Amino acid sequence: MIEMKNKIKILIASVIIAVVVIIIGVFVGTTELKESEDREQDTTEDISSGETTDTETESGTETTADDVTSDSESATNSETTTQETETQTEIQTTPNSGFVDQNPIGSTIDPNKPMVALTFDDGPAGSKTGRLLDALEQYGAHATFFIVGNRIPGDEENIKRAAALGCEVGNHSNSHAKLTSLDDASVAGEIHPVAETIKSLTGQSTVICRPPYGAVDDRVQAAIDAPVILWSIDTRDWETRNAAQTVANIQQNVQDGDIILMHDIHAESVDAAVQIIPWLQQQGYQLVTVSELAYYKRGGLSKNERYGSIR
Repeated sequence: MIEMKNKIKILIASVIIAVVVIIIGVFVGTTELKESEDREQDTTEDISSGETTDTETESGTETTADDVTSDSESATNSETTTQETETQTEIQTTPNSGFVDQNPIGSTIDPNKPMVALTFDDGPAGSKTGRLLDALEQYGAHATFFIVGNRIPGDEENIKRAAALGCEVGNHSNSHAKLTSLDDASVAGEIHPVAETIKSLTGQSTVICRPPYGAVDDRVQAAIDAPVILWSIDTRDWETRNAAQTVANIQQNVQDGDIILMHDIHAESVDAAVQIIPWLQQQGYQLVTVSELAYYKRGGLSKNERYGSIR
């Protein structure tokens, strides 16, 4: 009987132990599973966190690239501005040694403001030209003189002074001949020696040309081999010989980009110029040479074109 009871106790103890073992096993398994799941979740979060970090890094790189691009553009713009400023300064301050690729050498010009070119034909004319140069110097204005070759001897100083004041000296032939009535060799003989004389007196590398009477065609232009300048306002000063009428003609018709035709061989024309120079400036016009006008309006002149106005 006692032995039977002991067996029962052993059986019960074995069952209890087995149950406990099972419970412990289940608990441990659950814990390990939970820890495994937690580890997987942590790993996933780490991976997600890593992707986020990479994304932020890429975003940061893009931002940095944008910043670099912005800085580069700013630097480029700054360099461009500096170059433009240096170029402008060079144009403004280089001594008047002529024209390089038909770019002007002159004083300060604002390309955003209106400008016109006063031009004077048939000189040089001694004291009349000298008086005109006095007025241009007084007002800081530029003009273009289309001179006749056979009038140069004895009047070289006016030509040199015009160049020194920032004015331009152009070619009006040697004898004021009508070029369309001449053969090619004669046209060249009227134009090229005068151009060389102007270059030697002024230092200009390019000498623009105005054919007498405006008589030009494609054949003559090819023989001239230089930019041909006509006009948009003919003051008829040579005809009226009246300063008031010449002034009124300009005042009633002037526009930005005009090339105005006058003559410095007539005293009345010089009287008109002395009046019109300050008036034009008061109206906001800059008084420039033909090559300056062309440079700031179109980037320069072409020897294959004829110019009336330059707008």
